[in-house]
Amino acid sequence: MIRKWKPELFKFENGRAKGKHNYKLLSYNILAQDLLVEHLQLYYGIDNKMLRWQNRLKILKDEIGIIAPDIMCLQEMQYDHLKDLVNQIGIAKQNSRLEYVFKKKTGIRSDGCAIIYDKNKFKLIEEKNVEYYTDNVLTLNRENIAIMAKFQPLEDNSSTFVVATTHLLYNPRREDIRISQINKLIQEIIAFSHTPQSTHMKNRLPIILTGDFNFTPDTKAFELLTGLRKPKLRTQNSEDVQSVGDFFQLDAIDFGMANCASTYQDQWITVDYILTSKSNRDKKSIQINSKYKLPSTDQCWRCGKIPNKFVGSDHFSLAIQFSIV
Repeated sequence: MIRKWKPELFKFENGRAKGKHNYKLLSYNILAQDLLVEHLQLYYGIDNKMLRWQNRLKILKDEIGIIAPDIMCLQEMQYDHLKDLVNQIGIAKQNSRLEYVFKKKTGIRSDGCAIIYDKNKFKLIEEKNVEYYTDNVLTLNRENIAIMAKFQPLEDNSSTFVVATTHLLYNPRREDIRISQINKLIQEIIAFSHTPQSTHMKNRLPIILTGDFNFTPDTKAFELLTGLRKPKLRTQNSEDVQSVGDFFQLDAIDFGMANCASTYQDQWITVDYILTSKSNRDKKSIQINSKYKLPSTDQCWRCGKIPNKFVGSDHFSLAIQFSIV
């Protein structure tokens, strides 16, 4: 399967020029091996050797090497496979120094989320883990998590930005839980993205949010995530509540959602997204320069069940090229 980069047409808002420095970011649910083994029936008909971790690792390394990202947001990253994956990517990605932050799911699961970054290009300013599990809240009783990091490009120390990644509950019947998880995630991102100079909602760092959200674009959860529905936030004053709708919105990057797919769940669908904070007048923003197109559903059918010899996971990766402007 051949996937291509699609350049974006620039909209020079507020007199901004094209960004000087271009970076690549990847988001990928890489399929934890423990989960694959636990749910082996989902992969019936796939050649067994394509399901072995060492074979998948090589394919994942090759896939990621083709994209050559500077920042990688990984979901279903099994804790005891993380160093091996980072080493393999590091060998393929010459002239880089890879570091990572990782958060395992709460409870007994062995996987979690990781953000891997090139230390030759970014300085990690701060990191924060988010656990959705909350005592005595019925819709926040699952083990899913998120991880957030603030990065400063070494080429431009005035362009600090936030990267966050998450993996929400799968259960198709429990959108109520995913909505509660999104509400909590938005609260955490708002707090984490404030600039050091101010805690006002307007004064936020640019944000890139990625993940496997386990919902499609036609759901209430997606509307909540993209600001079409107002989140229910616990705040200390009414001014903050109003500010959420006015100043915190995320744009989902369109990789071809109408006829493309990121995974198979009884049918080929999209549940993985990269989102960016909306442009804020007179503030730094994320400029998307190019996006790595998802395969069409026709291409997915021709590709066959995944993982296979071309794709190392049961999801397809997402990737963007971006600048801070």
